[in-house]
Amino acid sequence: MRQKIKKVYFYGAWLMKFSLFTTLYLIISLPLRFNKKYKNLWIIAERPDEARDNGYWLYKWILENHPEVNLRYILSRNSADYQKMPRKNLLIEPNSARHYIYYILSSYSISTHMHGACPGKSFCIPFLPFMRRKKTIFLQHGITKDAIKFRGGMDTIIACSDQEKKLIESSNPNYKGKVRTIGFCRYDSLSDLSGNKKQKIILVMPTFRKWLRDIGRLQDADNAFRQTAYFKAWNSFLNNPKLEEDLGKNNMRLIFFPHKEMQALAHNFSTKSKNITIGKPGDYDIQTLLRRSSILITDYSSVLFDFIYMNKPVLFYQFDQQEFFSKHYPSAGKAYPFGDTFTNEQSLMDELAKTIKRGCKLKNSYEKEAKKFFKFRDHRNCERNFNAIKDLK
Repeated sequence: MRQKIKKVYFYGAWLMKFSLFTTLYLIISLPLRFNKKYKNLWIIAERPDEARDNGYWLYKWILENHPEVNLRYILSRNSADYQKMPRKNLLIEPNSARHYIYYILSSYSISTHMHGACPGKSFCIPFLPFMRRKKTIFLQHGITKDAIKFRGGMDTIIACSDQEKKLIESSNPNYKGKVRTIGFCRYDSLSDLSGNKKQKIILVMPTFRKWLRDIGRLQDADNAFRQTAYFKAWNSFLNNPKLEEDLGKNNMRLIFFPHKEMQALAHNFSTKSKNITIGKPGDYDIQTLLRRSSILITDYSSVLFDFIYMNKPVLFYQFDQQEFFSKHYPSAGKAYPFGDTFTNEQSLMDELAKTIKRGCKLKNSYEKEAKKFFKFRDHRNCERNFNAIKDLK
């Protein structure tokens, strides 16, 4: 109960602060509406500290192919991605005065998350009628696998397949005709690099659990986390003697990379193996890691689609199916998984050994499914995304 009160107080105070700032900058922006500096302005964003997803690749493509576009990108100076960014003069510090003003005066709000270009995310919706009329484009950061509820007014949602389009449209009748199957921008640079490495990589990327989010706020968070089925299952896997044997015998290494929402507790995982690394966000560029890896092991993460796009094998370790589908995504299902699913560690280990023996090749049946699923594999997704946004009136 105490935690809930703290949470309500935190979000209440934050919402009040956002509302006051937005009102202030709405007033300040009034005379700036006639300034050419803000005319036909495009704002692109991912998470405030990231530039490595569809937003980054679209931003980069526009700079290279359409430098005439009045463009800005929201990114923190403290981001690990800051140094690689072209045209740093176009970057805006998240939640700064410039962020509020540029968002208010933008004509296009483009993000990998719902209303992600706004300082207040979806809380901006009540204020939109007082801002410059804008088109809101949801690039997505992962393929929609399940019929989850889509909220918020989006003018365009980008999808990779017609199956995905149907799922999104079924989640909200307001999105009929607004979903464009034109492919993800980041897929233009998504090509397999695993064959270039002498030492192959097994990438393990489990997703988060909604019911574990608040554990980090507990006084004895680490101990509480170590009692969960999530920790016990994955830590047991990392310390499986057969895993260590297979990695050493086949000159392979394993990178365990938990979801960002679970990274605050990732230090609890441990292994004595020299062939296993517990990855942290600042250590790797996710897309590069996906390209260099030969096998992906996940549970329910949509990162599977990036891997399948490159025709590489995915294994699903779903030890908590019943709990996940009842608590995390009650409406979720097993639509087009493109891989074998396992609920116990031994069966997962057996299939992993078979996959390694098969030369880390994707099974033919799953390769055929993937071919049908992805509408485009022509490395022109950025171009299609740009044209779709430009054509919005």
